[in-house]
Amino acid sequence: MSRLRLIFSFRRLVHSFAYFGATLAAIAVFVLVLMLAESAVYLVTGMPVSVWAMVIAAIAAAFGFAPLVQSMQRALDRLFFRHQLDMLAAIRQLGAGDLAQLPLQDIESALLERIYNVSHRRYVALDERNRPDGGWYAFPANAPMVNELAHDGRHEAYDLCLELPDATGEAYLWLGPRVDSWPMDSEERASLESLAKFAAMSLEHARLTHQQAEAARLDSLSRVTKQLHSHDLKNRLHDLSFLAHHLASGKLDEEDVARMLTAIKKVTGRMQTLMQRMNDPNAPVDLTITPIDLVALLQRSVKDRLWPESITITDDYQRLPAVAGDGDQLQGVFENLYDNAVQSMQRQGSIHIETRVIENSDHQAMAEVRISDQGCGMTPQFLNNRLFRLFATSKSNGLGVGLYLSRRIVTAHGGMITAQSEGVGKGSTFIVQLPLWQG
Repeated sequence: MSRLRLIFSFRRLVHSFAYFGATLAAIAVFVLVLMLAESAVYLVTGMPVSVWAMVIAAIAAAFGFAPLVQSMQRALDRLFFRHQLDMLAAIRQLGAGDLAQLPLQDIESALLERIYNVSHRRYVALDERNRPDGGWYAFPANAPMVNELAHDGRHEAYDLCLELPDATGEAYLWLGPRVDSWPMDSEERASLESLAKFAAMSLEHARLTHQQAEAARLDSLSRVTKQLHSHDLKNRLHDLSFLAHHLASGKLDEEDVARMLTAIKKVTGRMQTLMQRMNDPNAPVDLTITPIDLVALLQRSVKDRLWPESITITDDYQRLPAVAGDGDQLQGVFENLYDNAVQSMQRQGSIHIETRVIENSDHQAMAEVRISDQGCGMTPQFLNNRLFRLFATSKSNGLGVGLYLSRRIVTAHGGMITAQSEGVGKGSTFIVQLPLWQG
């Protein structure tokens, strides 16, 4: 008790010194402003002494006094006293309720900013790279990155590494040095461990809330799709099939309608496949793997598609060995990438397609397809955290299902689909890598 009284008395003395120093500074400001104001009044009126000059100087000193006292008190507190972790304030800051109201891509950064504010650290980071769809998150964003293997709790840029409870993988909270450079004691470490557990609970609650919302949207989408399949879309498919049948009967000029006939058949096939997948985007992907000439598949898909008049297609096809894949499923993936490119460019611009053989991180030869557009591009945050998630879309009228399904199909092939963009308005490139046929 006497120790607390001594600390309190010392802090009052330090704050009194701040008031004394601020008073001297205010007097200096008063004298300086008075001299300047007197000079200005003398130049204008010829009067050597003015009441207005004294009023101006007093106002300047008065307005600067309180901010100066506060800044000096904060500086002296950082110099002489430790910042204590207030757990009640931390619980209020890290509450999961309002955290769950944020967009999914902002949850991690918002949580880290709150931990940063209550823990008095120069920077904090969350490492979830060993979780499914996890990543590295930091606040501020330029905080040092830790090697994935450095989970022994030691890193020269961080004071503490705390393992977070996580049922789906490994997660770690990294805490940088204190802003006041004081060393960490056992009491603060225990408080930070409790803070980390509470933060993990808040993060899990916010994510589960979003997952429940996505499940509800998925259920609604499934119901709507079933209704459309039973009524309007089913009738339209019947009409298109009926028209294709008559076009193929020979009663019309086949030379004029041959390309249209092929396009109509392609459209009906894609619509049927899309409706089956939209009925349950999480249904298992059933593949029929055969050796495929991927370049020929791409050439046919470009030739048979009805492109808008303002779209230009360029290509750079390098010869590829046979690819192990399901031709119909892969064509659906590339058709979806074409659709996205056309929409992002508002139906005018250039799309470039190229193929090559590359070596992946496991030193295996893979076939790679790159589809580039000149469209609206994507922000790094959307690209890294949201792009291939269900219902994630950067288009106002998009469902956020196509790329999610495309990634599931490519992954089922043993391949990988990624994207690159230099930013908003700078176009995008989608990269599909597929395994070669092992005959």
